[in-house]
Amino acid sequence: MTLVDYENRILLTIDALQKLPLHTLDQQNQMLKKAFDIGYEHEIFKIVDVDGFQQGDARFLLFSSLTRYSGSLVFLAIQILAANNIMLSNDFPLKSEYFNKKCGIAINHLRAPKTIVSADRNEDGFTLSGTLTWASGYGIFDTLLVGFHCERNEYVAVIPFKEAKGFEVGETAQTFVGESMATVDIVLDQFFVPKEHVVSSAPIGSYTQEKSLSKTVHIAIYSLGLGAIEQLQDEEVKMHASQKLEAIKKEFMATHIGDVMDTLRIELFQLVQDIITTGMVLVGGKSVLATQTLQRYYRELIMFNSNGLNGKIKGLFKEKFLNE
Repeated sequence: MTLVDYENRILLTIDALQKLPLHTLDQQNQMLKKAFDIGYEHEIFKIVDVDGFQQGDARFLLFSSLTRYSGSLVFLAIQILAANNIMLSNDFPLKSEYFNKKCGIAINHLRAPKTIVSADRNEDGFTLSGTLTWASGYGIFDTLLVGFHCERNEYVAVIPFKEAKGFEVGETAQTFVGESMATVDIVLDQFFVPKEHVVSSAPIGSYTQEKSLSKTVHIAIYSLGLGAIEQLQDEEVKMHASQKLEAIKKEFMATHIGDVMDTLRIELFQLVQDIITTGMVLVGGKSVLATQTLQRYYRELIMFNSNGLNGKIKGLFKEKFLNE
């Protein structure tokens, strides 16, 4: 599939999304599911089908086009893209079958310095025990990529995302943003995973070491900035905001240096926060209404910026605050 073909799928998706009450997609699970299904039916999450050298451009197009309509939708898109990429990069034998399913992901706990989910092996597969936290998309995703430890190795496997023997889903987390994503904890108690559903295995610590330098959060925050600028009525503020946002976008898209990316992330967050809050102030009191777009962008900005934080980035935020 060419990038032009993929862009047409995005445009069809946007046409359908604009007919929805977009302010409800952040709170109502069924409305978010409806939006996700629209994107799924138009196959916008099948970036693996795009010509290889254009997949990065397709990913940027997806995030920069859709974030202004629903950050929660894009948050789920990030997960299904990551799940599909893991299956593809590991040449998972069942990948074609699972590319046709809606797959979430719950493997970030593999970065923890201790075992969160352990497993016992037998000749047919693995039995998992432990608690998976922050699994989003319950009721929207069909399947879930999960990580676990067994015999000094870390594994990733694909499983159904529904209650079953040894698979207990907790209450949906109550959050001030993205409640529609139905984020849950999952208690695994000797939950069986067939060996043919294992996607990858590597020595413990490999996921942390091999995690690629991702610009996903940068692009999502940048896209919220684009959406916020569209909402501005003051032409002077609009022009000033556009110039600053495009300048920082050029910087983060051009670099592949981790330290620079981290610094630019903080600058980008603060710039978009300023754009949104300035826009809300200029609108006045009605900006707090649920139907107003800027207040949704503000909440979604916090959501995206809270994603993928590590000790280093937290330290940079603290340092910048103390030095201002």
